[in-house]
This record gives sequence, structure tokens and C-alpha cells, in this order.
Amino acid sequence: MGCAAATLPPPEAEHKDEQEHEEEIIQHFAHEHPLASFHVNATNWICCEACNWQISGRVYGCRACIFVLHESCALAPREIMNHPFHPQHPLTLLFDGKNVLLNDSRFGYDCNECGFILDVNCAVSIMHPPPRNDQSRSTDDRRDQIHHFSHPHQLTFLHAKAKLLATCDVCEEGISGDFYCCPDCLFLLHPLCAKLRQEIVHPLHPDHPLICRPSHLKCSLCSNDIKHDGFGFECEECPFGLDVGCALLTLSATKEELTLNSELLHKHPMRIQFLTEEHDCESGGIVCCECPAEGLVYVCTDDDCDMMIHKTCAELPRESEHPVHPQHPLLLSNEPPDKSNPCFACLESSRRFTYCCDYCKIQFHAHCAMRRPTLKHPRHEHSLSYFDKIGRELYRAQCNVCYDYCRIDFYRCVPCNYNLHFSCLPLPPSAKHEFHFHQLVLRDRVVDEHYDYEEQFCDVCETLRNPELGVYYCEDCNYAADIDCVIPKANLEKRRQMEDTMLKQLDEQIASKEAGAETLKIKMEMAQKEWDLMHPNGQNTFYSLCASVSIDLILRLSF
Repeated sequence: MGCAAATLPPPEAEHKDEQEHEEEIIQHFAHEHPLASFHVNATNWICCEACNWQISGRVYGCRACIFVLHESCALAPREIMNHPFHPQHPLTLLFDGKNVLLNDSRFGYDCNECGFILDVNCAVSIMHPPPRNDQSRSTDDRRDQIHHFSHPHQLTFLHAKAKLLATCDVCEEGISGDFYCCPDCLFLLHPLCAKLRQEIVHPLHPDHPLICRPSHLKCSLCSNDIKHDGFGFECEECPFGLDVGCALLTLSATKEELTLNSELLHKHPMRIQFLTEEHDCESGGIVCCECPAEGLVYVCTDDDCDMMIHKTCAELPRESEHPVHPQHPLLLSNEPPDKSNPCFACLESSRRFTYCCDYCKIQFHAHCAMRRPTLKHPRHEHSLSYFDKIGRELYRAQCNVCYDYCRIDFYRCVPCNYNLHFSCLPLPPSAKHEFHFHQLVLRDRVVDEHYDYEEQFCDVCETLRNPELGVYYCEDCNYAADIDCVIPKANLEKRRQMEDTMLKQLDEQIASKEAGAETLKIKMEMAQKEWDLMHPNGQNTFYSLCASVSIDLILRLSF
């Protein structure tokens, strides 16, 4: 209530210089008291009683009732003739005080003859575009009416003065400015989407054409499901598909960046491809960062070279400053790194791209150099960085709480070699996330009053969250994030694969040692038989020999 009152008309003696217009009093049919005009500059959470959008700029309001309308909503005409969406009948402005007819909006335009209803935003914002003169016709390629393969009816060219709540039925992005519409079906289409061809040959999938049609596939580029009734580009011969946004984005990007010529990154020219299957170092492809090669990847054009570079890796900065090593800049290198000198951060050896400091003779994996300390923990003076694994050759990282080795899923201070298992890590009272500017504070419970109790979302992953569970929260921005989104945990499947790999390696080592022990046992038995034949009275000497062999066996079996 205090925030609401603060945004109402200021006293007459104050802020006169901030008022763009003289105060105006109107009597509006939707409210019993007169409404006074005033200007709102500050960000607030008060919504217009007509359209339910936040108020800003010039508004009309009633101080006694905290009833506020946007200027455009307050001055909306009582009747609209020949509206583009319903030209056959006039539309009359109505006030739906209980939100029965118009969902979130209380103002709407109603046709008394056929029950057609538009909320005030769509009704007032959408209009026919101004007529073009002869000069604009020669430079403007728009058509007032078109037929498009995405819809069976004729589409009419319209203009929206403000952003609509509706979205384009092809790309599912918001509508503002010019657009095409079918008034009968309310099918909306961006002018850019109207230029889409029904069939394209895309550089990321040059072997087969892609057909634009309603799709339920997962986009092969961003891995997101194409939304309900959305369009996508599909291959009819293989399970490859792109949503419209990714298809347009990569089509323009790949036209400009089809090839890569950089002697620093690779000695041969490279051509961009989209890989749907993982190609790691052991399956033939040499990947710059040793991560699986999938998505947009530059592939060497030389038939005798199988080098691949992720598009994101090709865009790495040539020089990086890291808080772990602030005294010198780190330079990107494609030279074979010193295998005896592992990554300074994760202790894992590397075969490809590294960031190096020639002065201190240390090196970082490319992804480790990009990693930043994000977690401030009361047990340690420095911020900690998250690591999903550490080099198996050098198990030097030991948890400073339980003193067991840290091999996967832990937080680490690289300069101090201070480590904490995730399971040994109590939740910090505050944390920083890359998607938000401010520090996030741990809260036991946060319910956003602007949404229903069942529709509380995490602002990081944008999925539903349980409002009764703890979250990290920024009060200034009303930004709530699930704990798992702020404090990452290793993927369970990835953790299981890592543990299985480690157990398999141990099993192989044990089997090798057991085979060696069995071989030595057979040799000892044969040697004993030969000794007995040659020296029937030399038992003590043979036992001394067996003792020395046993010591050698113990040493060889130890690991």
C-alpha cells in the first residue's frame, strides 16, 4: 500500500518540474471517483487496472482507492469501428471487474452481435498500416495481403503500436511492429518469417533438404523441444531438425563463418559442420579441448588430418587474465603441452588447447582458464571454483573436511589446494550466479505474489519450483533461483560413468597383478622341483632364494 501511495500524484508544491503536463481530471466510466493525471518515473510493482501491465509514464489514478490506469487505457475510445480483426461489426469498450471474460485484462472490446472479444491492448495497439506513397512503394517490398504455406487463408498486413502478448505462430517469438494476420483464425506471422521458404538446404545439414512444417522434434542445435504447434525445419530422411530461430541464426552465421583460417588454431583451413553424434579423441577425431565434438564444429579440410575445433573454442580470447594467477596474463597455445606439467587447476594432463604462462611455467586447460571462483565459503578466505573431476594421475586433492580424496564433484581453491566435497559442503548463506549481477541470499521460502502459488518459477532454469523449498534470492530484483542451479552438482549419470570407469581401471589393474602373481607362483614351483633334483640336501639355500623372490613379488604386486 505504501508503494502504491508513493506513486500517486505528489503534493502540489513538490516535483513541479517533473510533471510533463498540467494535472488533468477526468471522470472514467470504470471508476466512481474522478481520476487525476500524474507521471510515474520509478520502477514499481503496481499494475494498470485495465490491462494488468506495470504502470509507467503518464497515468491516471484515484488516490483514495489506489485505482490507476495507463494514459492510453484511460483514454481508449468507447467504440471502435472497422477493427482489422473484426471489421464487420463495431466493438464496444467494457469493464470486466471480476476478470471473468478477459483473464488478466479487465478492459476489453466486445461485439454485441457475435460475442467477439479483444483485450484493450490488442484492440488499441493493432491497426492498419499507413498508406504508402509512390516513392515508398519502390523501396518497400511489403505486400498488403499474402498467401503463405504455413496457413490456408489469406494473411493481411497490420501494425502493432506496442508489443502484444501473442506470439508469431511460426517462430513463437513476440509480436511488435509490423506483422501479418489472419483475422478469422488469429494466425500471426512476422514479416521475416513470411519470407521463409518451405524447403531449404542448410549448411549444417547439406546432404538433405529441410522442410518447414509443424514439428514436435527436438532442435538438433539447442536441444530444446519445439513448442506446441510450433514450426520447425525437418529432414525427411534422418532425425535432424532445427527450430525456426536456430535455423535463421545459423543460416546467417554459417554464411559468414563457413570457413576458419587461423594459423594459431590450426595449420590447415577448416569448414564448419554440425555434428549430431559425439566424436571424442579415442574414436578418431582429435578435439581441441578433448570434450565431445558435437554441435557446431570446425573440421579440417585436409583428408589426412582429423582435427576438430568447437566453434566456441575457435572464439576463445587469445589472452586471458585469471584470478588464480593474476600476476601474468595467460596466452592461448595450440602447441603440444608438457605432459609432465598438468593443468594447474584440475591436475589433469592435456593434449591440446591450453592457456600458458611462460614466466611461471604453468598451464591451464582452456575450460579451466575460463572457470571463475564463484562460491564464498566461511571455512576459507578465498572463493571456491566447482570441478566435476580431477586428474587421476595425481590424486593430490584431499577434502579439508573429511580428509578423503576429491576425485569428482567438489569445490576447490586452486592456489591454496583447499578442497571440499559437495557432500561435505554446507550451503553458504550467499552465492553469486553468472546470470545475475547481484549477490543471492539463501532463503528458507520465497513466494512471488505476482504469480499463483502453483506457478512459482526458478529464474535460472525457468522451470517450476516448489515454493516451500529453500532458494537463493535477490530481493532488489525479485530474482529466485533453485539451490541446485546456483550450487551445481555433477550430473548423476556422468558421476556414475566416472565411477564405473574408475572401477573398471581398478579391476584391470587387479587382474593384471593376479595374472603376474600366478605366473611367479608357477615359476617358483618349477624352480623348486629343479632345485630338489639338483640339490637333494640344499633345502635351506632354496628357502633363502624363495624368500628373496617373495619380497620381489610383494613389491611388484603393491600399488
